[in-house]
Amino acid sequence: MYVYIQTEPTLFTVGFYDPNGKWHPESDHSTRAEAVERVAKLNGGL
Repeated sequence: MYVYIQTEPTLFTVGFYDPNGKWHPESDHSTRAEAVERVAKLNGGL
């Protein structure tokens, strides 16, 4: 499952955690809304 985390004050990174807890980034976005949209798309929505 893809999620986003805020990695800097104006940077949101989309990615996923593997079963061992390691973070795998997929893309960076300048707004939370862009990150939310990307997560939804990657998780099979929108």
